[in-house]
Amino acid sequence: MDNRSRLFVFSLLAILASVLFACKGNSDKSEIKTEVVDRGPVVASFKCQGSVRAANVVSVLNPLRNSVVAVQKMPGERVEKGELIMQLDKTQILDEIASLNNQIQQKENALEKNRLNARSIQLDLNQSEQAKKARVQNMQNSLEQQEKLLEAGGTSQARVDQIKQNLLLAEQDLNNQAEKNSIRLQQLEMDERNLTLQIQSFKKSLNTQRAILQKTDVKAPVSGILLELAGNVGDYVSLDQVLVKIADESALKIVGTAGKNKLSLIHAGGKVEVLVNGEKFMGTIGQVYDDENSESVSFDVFVAENEQQKLMGVENIELLVKANDKENVLRILKLPGMKLSQHFDVLLQKDDEVVRTEIVLGTFGKDYCEIISGVNEGDVILVEDPSTAMVQ
Repeated sequence: MDNRSRLFVFSLLAILASVLFACKGNSDKSEIKTEVVDRGPVVASFKCQGSVRAANVVSVLNPLRNSVVAVQKMPGERVEKGELIMQLDKTQILDEIASLNNQIQQKENALEKNRLNARSIQLDLNQSEQAKKARVQNMQNSLEQQEKLLEAGGTSQARVDQIKQNLLLAEQDLNNQAEKNSIRLQQLEMDERNLTLQIQSFKKSLNTQRAILQKTDVKAPVSGILLELAGNVGDYVSLDQVLVKIADESALKIVGTAGKNKLSLIHAGGKVEVLVNGEKFMGTIGQVYDDENSESVSFDVFVAENEQQKLMGVENIELLVKANDKENVLRILKLPGMKLSQHFDVLLQKDDEVVRTEIVLGTFGKDYCEIISGVNEGDVILVEDPSTAMVQ
């Protein structure tokens, strides 16, 4: 190396040392060290703690606007499926049921009366029709006799024609009577169908009201912890208002907690290794909760149905969040400040020269960072210990 190159290298090192010394103020001088770019794994997965909680919250809605008359359980208490929690006022619903029963009874009486009327009218119509049929039959017999007498000269043609005319009118009257009878019977059948439909409608409403009556005794739909109660004795609750909320213990989930610096590694659908009583199995990340006012981030972890039983009776669990691990990639030891950006200017030592170059980082692991471009395996980077010498 000629004198000019040596001077350039020494100048860069002097500038680097000066910058580091200025940043540290009156502290001791920083020691410059080298880091070699190599190949290997970059592990971003991390451990954190989780707690077991109910996966579902079951709510019971108020079937009608009424008031609370009794409370048997309070929030925080455990309830078993079918256990009575609170009672609502039954007065309104009982009055409605009584009214519907009265209307059903009236309609059933009207239906029975309609059926009796139909039978009576049917008898009258049949009797009238039979009388008209008998009259037609008599006229037909009389016509036959008069036609025989006409052949023998014992009667006149006018007489025969008059009987024929009367027979025609009687037959028309019989046909009209039969059609009227059919129409009348159809009307009676329609009245019966209408009454039947009304009774069915009232009975349907009655069944609905009876179902609502049962709901005024508010019972736990599942076993679990009572989280919320709509009100105290004497309080009115609105229609469809949530009466109770219960944490359903039949389905469990894990709520994991990690530092805010791990947020970029936690994604919905990501995989988590769960450790319970020395046994490992996999879970899947659900919703992620990032509270701006908190220094930590929380997230739901769901496990397969056949693993649910392993969570029973467990409170705290160790989790290993499977992040973006890489195998056999270019890497460098993770240095302070690297997480601030993926693009860095670094001082790269090549033989007897020191050059400034930009490197692009990929996955940030626990100990190492993946290098995507900018350097090759075996390259040497000058850094300060314990701080970094690179410039953004």
